[in-house]
Amino acid sequence: MNRRGFVLSGVAAAFGAETKLKLLLPTDVPDDLGFRTMWYNPVPPVDPVKWRLEIKGLVEKPQLFSLARLRELPRMTRSLRMKCVQCWSARTTWGGFRFESLLDLVKPLKTAKAIRIDCADKWYEFMSLEEMANPRVLLALEMAGKPLPDKNGAPLRLVDPSKYGYKSAKLITSITFVAEGKGSMACDIGPYYSPTGEILPGYDTPLDLAPDAAKPGWKLDPKARRRIKGGEIIEY
Repeated sequence: MNRRGFVLSGVAAAFGAETKLKLLLPTDVPDDLGFRTMWYNPVPPVDPVKWRLEIKGLVEKPQLFSLARLRELPRMTRSLRMKCVQCWSARTTWGGFRFESLLDLVKPLKTAKAIRIDCADKWYEFMSLEEMANPRVLLALEMAGKPLPDKNGAPLRLVDPSKYGYKSAKLITSITFVAEGKGSMACDIGPYYSPTGEILPGYDTPLDLAPDAAKPGWKLDPKARRRIKGGEIIEY
């Protein structure tokens, strides 16, 4: 979605020139909700039937969660705007569950202070338990009233509206409780990324509010950009 704006090359070499697998690839064209799609590595969509969320590390009860079991957790919805370091954003209604719903099930040890999130495309993020306790943070299974699409990180993704989109890990496969967070994979990629990913004061172009944004050839209009004060965007 709104992370990992990297030029991907050699897809055929990486997966075999004759592969017929559908791959999740980045695009500069916003979708019908105003979101651009970005990935660290091109990968096929996750099979929701075979997929399991592995929770491990500093916990009393390491577990594997099926998608069906996650859908049984207390459900919540949030209208949240996701902001990209590429100077665009989009808002939609996300559905899912709070991180705290997992805590009683896996019982973290007292030494656990953070989590490492690993993803199917080899991306990873670290988040502190304090950050995950924010009531605005959601582990999303749905988007705009429908199951989370493959192109937006199905079957499970993180949504933290106070941080740039690269912190909202997609295609999550495992959560490891650790004694200390170690920033972000993004820190190794570019100077415009930070370990904590807080949204800085500056400018933003809301693609969900831009007419014709989903049409091929559309480009960001400097006149459509808005000044933001930093942190979660709640003004629009």
